Amino acid sequence: MRYLRLEKKCWLRSFIRGHVDIHINRQVSIAFLFLLILTSMGISSSHASEILTFGPKETRIDGSIPYSVIGKYKAQFKSFKGTIILDNASMIQSVGLEIEVNSITSNCPWCDKIVRSRKLLNTAKYPEIIFKSRKIIHDEEGFKVKGILEMHGIRKVMNFPFKFEIIYDRKSHENLLEVHGSWVINRKDFNIIWNKLLDRGGLLVGDEMTVKWGIQAFLKREKI
Repeated sequence: MRYLRLEKKCWLRSFIRGHVDIHINRQVSIAFLFLLILTSMGISSSHASEILTFGPKETRIDGSIPYSVIGKYKAQFKSFKGTIILDNASMIQSVGLEIEVNSITSNCPWCDKIVRSRKLLNTAKYPEIIFKSRKIIHDEEGFKVKGILEMHGIRKVMNFPFKFEIIYDRKSHENLLEVHGSWVINRKDFNIIWNKLLDRGGLLVGDEMTVKWGIQAFLKREKI
C-alpha cells in the first residue's frame, strides 16, 4: 500500500509538472507568435508612432499666383485639417493634409469668385485639395517629403523640402512643433486652364502657383 501511494504521488507530480510545462510552453509560443506578427507589421513597442492634429487656429496656408490685372493674387485657405505622425524620437514619419478649396479668401472678393469658379479651381466639382506623404527623407541638406497631391481631379507625385523644429513655448510651458514648407505648382499640370485663347504663355494669369504653409502643433500626443 505504501509503495502504491508513493507511486501515485510520483505520477501526480509528473502530471502536474508536464501540465505546467505545456502551459508555459504554450504561453511562450503565443508570445513569440505575437512578436513575429508585430515585427512583420513593422511595429515595435520602443518605436510606437504618435499623432498630432492641426487646423486653421495654429496653421497658415497661403497661396499666390501672378495676375496681370492686380499684379499678384494673394490668398489664404481658411478651412483645412491635417495630421503629423511622429516616432518616439519626435521625428516626422508622415504628413497628411486636406484643404477645403472653397475657403480660399483674399482682399479681392471678385478675384475670389473667379478663382473658385469653373475658370480656375472649380470648387463646386473639386471641393478638396489633398496631400498624403509617402516618404520622409532626412539628409545633409535637411528634410524632404515625397507624396501624392490631388487637386482639380488629378493626382501627381510631388517632392519638396521642408524645415521643422521643436521649440519651448513659454506661455503654455509645452513643446511646440513648427514645420514650414512651400509648393510651386504649375496649374496646367492639373488642367487648370484660364482661357484656351488667352492662356498661352501665362500672360494674363501666371502658370505657377506658390503655396506656402506653416504648421504649429503642441506636443500633446495621442498614441495611435
